[in-house]
Amino acid sequence: MARIRTIKPEFWLNEELSLISESACLLAIGLMNYSDDEGFFNANPLLIKAAVFPIRETSGTVPVLLQELYNCGYIDLFSCSDGKSYGKIVNFGKHQVINKPKPSKIKSLALIPYNYGIDTGSVPPGKEGKGKDQGEEKRVHITRDQPVDNFPSLQPAGEALDKFRMHSGWAPLPGFCDRAMDWGYRLDRLTPYSPPQLRQFCDYWIPEDVQRFQEQWEMAFAKSLEHQAIKKFNET
Repeated sequence: MARIRTIKPEFWLNEELSLISESACLLAIGLMNYSDDEGFFNANPLLIKAAVFPIRETSGTVPVLLQELYNCGYIDLFSCSDGKSYGKIVNFGKHQVINKPKPSKIKSLALIPYNYGIDTGSVPPGKEGKGKDQGEEKRVHITRDQPVDNFPSLQPAGEALDKFRMHSGWAPLPGFCDRAMDWGYRLDRLTPYSPPQLRQFCDYWIPEDVQRFQEQWEMAFAKSLEHQAIKKFNET
């Protein structure tokens, strides 16, 4: 993992990264050193632990930390026909200027994005042979100490399966409060958010070159609302 990378000041001002755990934020930095010159990396948790945290214990397991980074849109995760898992730092090329970059060997593989919205025939590595649970769609819970073995889907059946960029007409789908509670965020059921809060969230992300699934955007919005509530409470 002997690769020198640049950490720009904007990294510390990233709103989404400010809402993840400190260990996940540290992993976000470590993955820059660990990834190849195009931002791709082997997502084997054991290899990442050995490379990024060789003598440090973290608040969560590496799969949980990777899940946090995936949920906030910092990385994409893939499976491959070779049975291995891979990842990519989403905006790696935007923030890193590589001198004499080497072409990524991982990029040339037949990578399959982790998207199990309605495909029950594809099961994330580590879930094979689980009886009645095989292929069963489960909603992710953002619990920092929750043990997980892989990177489950965030996209429930019945919703759009494609990632998209934020736009001015975006809004959470019905049931947002219930989903937010599943993720650990308690929102007011009568007025979970105000129009100015929604507009501010959209305006923040529209200029960014980030694509996410509907539920990922909702999760980010729920985090933002909680962050605002905590900030308001601390100011009183």
